[in-house]
Amino acid sequence: MDIEKRGTVTIIRTDERLDAIVAPQFKDTVKKMAEESALHLVVDLAKTRFIDSSGCGALVASIRALLKNGGEMKIARPSAQAKTLFELTRLHRVFEIFDDLDQAVNSFSS
Repeated sequence: MDIEKRGTVTIIRTDERLDAIVAPQFKDTVKKMAEESALHLVVDLAKTRFIDSSGCGALVASIRALLKNGGEMKIARPSAQAKTLFELTRLHRVFEIFDDLDQAVNSFSS
């Protein structure tokens, strides 16, 4: 997982898996950042090929923490598996999802 700042937007690039092993670290990282300021966050899932229920839970917990502190979170470049998972769990109604990273980043200034 790596973090990049683009102006007022923070991008978190997840690794190949967002699962029970990685999810707690992801959730803690976002929670700490959310406590510092009203964060505009894009989660870039371009490298992520597998998300399990723990990964979904971490994403939901993260958006809740952000919203609580006046922030926002968007998803960029999900894999086919992630898109299917978001639709099956109805998370596509919770997250604004973009196929392009730049569109996700620029959506905050719209």
